[in-house]
Amino acid sequence: MKQTVEEAAYDYATNKTKFRKDVLKEVDADTYVSRHADSMEDFQCGAEWQSKQSPWINVKERLPEEGQKVFVLVMWYGIPCIREEKFCRSSNLDTKERWIFGNSIVLAWFPIPSFDEILKNNNKK
Repeated sequence: MKQTVEEAAYDYATNKTKFRKDVLKEVDADTYVSRHADSMEDFQCGAEWQSKQSPWINVKERLPEEGQKVFVLVMWYGIPCIREEKFCRSSNLDTKERWIFGNSIVLAWFPIPSFDEILKNNNKK
């Protein structure tokens, strides 16, 4: 069963604050509630930040593994296009080490999840 952000934040805050109180002896009874609330807020802010991150990987950051099938983002005559591509260093990179798709330069890529990964993720819900 998939948790909501609020449920995950509550579990995180409860476990973290309990550990800090019982094991580290950092938290006393008077500050337990405020520490718990702060931990929940921190967790939710982190989850919100992560949800806004792009899953696309800039080609300047790294390239896919040899033979990996990926979606690529290219600009084709000024229009952004997404295509499927199998990365092959010998045929995809030009002399300037730029990733070329047809006549276009690849800007970013995204791994194509396997069917097994999709099933596994759907079963967690």
